[in-house]
Amino acid sequence: MTSARVAAEGRRSAALREPQVAPRESIRSRLRLVDRTAPERRRIGLIAAIGGVVVVLFAIAAAQTLIISEQAHIDRVNTRISEAESRAEHLRVELAQLQSPQNVTALATTKLGMIPAPTPVYLQPKGTDDVRAGEMPPAPKPATVQKPKTPTTAASTAAKR
Repeated sequence: MTSARVAAEGRRSAALREPQVAPRESIRSRLRLVDRTAPERRRIGLIAAIGGVVVVLFAIAAAQTLIISEQAHIDRVNTRISEAESRAEHLRVELAQLQSPQNVTALATTKLGMIPAPTPVYLQPKGTDDVRAGEMPPAPKPATVQKPKTPTTAASTAAKR
């Protein structure tokens, strides 16, 4: 190494070893205010954000559970409705069968002992019936009822002996 280099290096090391006294303004410009609450605020904010996310996730899960339970209820009601509709259709078919003329005739002859009429009789109106159809028939005269004479109690008891 050259002597100039050695001398420069010696000065540099001596300058590093000696404390340097700087004016006050230069020290203040190098100092900065350390805010120890900033990391704590960030930590609290992060915890609050994570807590908020967890609460939102639980709310979504609860809503999904509610939707699923309501859908199950709707499915049960739809099943009951379809069963009731099929039963109503079955009852309509049964009613139509019971009201059929063949069934009515069969029940009348077997259970009620009725017999079919040999030939139906049709009524034929007269030509003057239309004119008299709107007339009121005369009111019947009230009949008087005569009370039969009852024997006296003494006579009736004597007759019984």
